[in-house]
Amino acid sequence: MEKTENRANEAEDQYTLTKKERIAYSLANLPHTILAGIFGLTYVNYFWDDLKILPILFTIGQVVYLIINSFNDFYLGRLSDKTDHKKWGSRRLVYIKWGGVLWAFVFFSLWFPWSYTNQVIIFIHFLVSICAFDMLLTLVILVWIALMPELTENIDERNQMALNNQYFLIIGALPVLISFVVFEMGLVSFHIYTGICAVLSAGLYYFVASKLKEKPELYEDQVEVSIIEALKEVVPNKSFITLTIFRTFRQINISLGLSFVFAYFLIFGVDIWMASLLYYLLSTVVTLIGFIIYKKLSLRYEMRSLMIWGILFQICLNVIAFFVLLPRELEPLVWLFLTANFIIQGYVLFDFPLLSLVTDEDEFENRSRREGLILGTNAFILKIGESIGPIIGTNVLLLFGFIQGASTQASMAIVGIKFLLFIIQSIFIAIGGISLYFFPLHGERLKHVRSKLSEIHKEKTKKYEAKL
Repeated sequence: MEKTENRANEAEDQYTLTKKERIAYSLANLPHTILAGIFGLTYVNYFWDDLKILPILFTIGQVVYLIINSFNDFYLGRLSDKTDHKKWGSRRLVYIKWGGVLWAFVFFSLWFPWSYTNQVIIFIHFLVSICAFDMLLTLVILVWIALMPELTENIDERNQMALNNQYFLIIGALPVLISFVVFEMGLVSFHIYTGICAVLSAGLYYFVASKLKEKPELYEDQVEVSIIEALKEVVPNKSFITLTIFRTFRQINISLGLSFVFAYFLIFGVDIWMASLLYYLLSTVVTLIGFIIYKKLSLRYEMRSLMIWGILFQICLNVIAFFVLLPRELEPLVWLFLTANFIIQGYVLFDFPLLSLVTDEDEFENRSRREGLILGTNAFILKIGESIGPIIGTNVLLLFGFIQGASTQASMAIVGIKFLLFIIQSIFIAIGGISLYFFPLHGERLKHVRSKLSEIHKEKTKKYEAKL
């Protein structure tokens, strides 16, 4: 396992940001979690069950949404890169401050029905709501992620900020879980609840953007090239390709997680609601334990090495779990294996920090900071994984004889559920791990890029200060 370079220079007293600034950055993950979580948990029930949109219109709306959603990431990421900071005061924070407020307003307003009987109006309401919500979600979250590599070059500090993100995600999970109960109480109660959440979220976004400062000296004098030229420079990059492949297959597994609890609960030994709650807690609270462990280990070992070893252990654990749990009487052990699994996959702590390294390398090679384009293009490709994951999952279940809507399943279908949960996901983990193995930003290459990037930033800062 590759050890890190001497981290004496990366001690906490060498962090670029203050503790308050690091917390302020991660605090944005709280309204992210609340708005996206409540929407994802309830919007189908709202339009399908309450407003009773026709199935064909619901499907058409989802297809249109999928197309628009795919291009949102790409173009909105590019938009923030090209924003004139002199005119707007910043090129990222302006979207968090005001885009976050607008997103919160759209979130609140979409729960007021335009019609209960006119299917055309209900369809327009549905389409406008999901497209507007996703566009603003993409805009705010993309620029927030893009902000990390600009705020600090320090790898350990980036890891700490990623860990802080998880703390606020766990806090945000509580109002998300409560929202489903409130939703069942009726729309009036839900309007009050979402209004409170919207005001809180808007205030948090405004607060976060007010407490952080960008570094215009890093991008003020850069020469903008056409979108085609920019893509020619970014997409063939080996770091970008290998990390994007890893993240795409991870996205497939994410789509095979909570969304498939309707099948997994048959081996969990609890009802579907309790299964959903426990699985959600595993993916947040228990994963936090893994985050903390990997954060400690990252002071001694490089992120890439820790991720590869974590992937190997996770695959071995999943294969063992599949064979151990084949006898139905041993199914209660599934919670033990899942707990260990989520702790081991705490290596995803390094997901955003690795993306930050890709943007660092792009600046080193091309002298441009275009995190938005890189993250947007990456997210555009991730949509493939997000879309094909459920297709693969449902077909695996059907292959093993799973019967939709049945209260009980045949023994072979139960095997198929375990195969999907442990073996299929391990295959995708392995593919992602192989790609990550070829990720070039480690060892001497990483040291070289970081050293040169530091020199570039000093040079840019010197030129910027000379103009003041």
